[in-house]
Amino acid sequence: MNDEERVLFPTSLHAVGKINYVKGEKRPKVKCILCSVKNNDKRVKALKIYEEELLYISLNLYPYNPGHLMVIPSRHVESFNELTGRERNRIFKVSLNCQKMLRKLYSPTGFNVGYNEGKFSGASIKHIHVHIVPRYKGELGYIDIIGGTRIVVTNSDAVFTQIKNVIHKYVK
Repeated sequence: MNDEERVLFPTSLHAVGKINYVKGEKRPKVKCILCSVKNNDKRVKALKIYEEELLYISLNLYPYNPGHLMVIPSRHVESFNELTGRERNRIFKVSLNCQKMLRKLYSPTGFNVGYNEGKFSGASIKHIHVHIVPRYKGELGYIDIIGGTRIVVTNSDAVFTQIKNVIHKYVK
């Protein structure tokens, strides 16, 4: 094996379909994709796994890793400053419970938990949401990954089913 073959990501990898989404070419014609997911709009692919009054949880359509979740306020808000204290507290508590669940299911060695607010922060959707990304030893760092894309080898449908079956044990 030569040095080039030993490099984890020697040139670049492509997440099939994501570039079209980012460019807006494959985005459904809806006002807010996250509101459409919440409302079960048939024009969007929804991976919603849990819903309650203040928030819902969905798998990310273009995940960085299996189990990449988003905790999303039910109400359309574009900034964390617009959330009520009750909404912020619930989102925080549910985010912690999702990490517990993902630890049990996938045994990650860490997490990236965060949000992008505003176009120049990397936000591609104006509806605020929290990303919970399981991370593993030997991966590239978060900044390396958000600068591009990478291949996820796990079937999203299998991840959806696995998490959907246990989410109620962790989020109550």
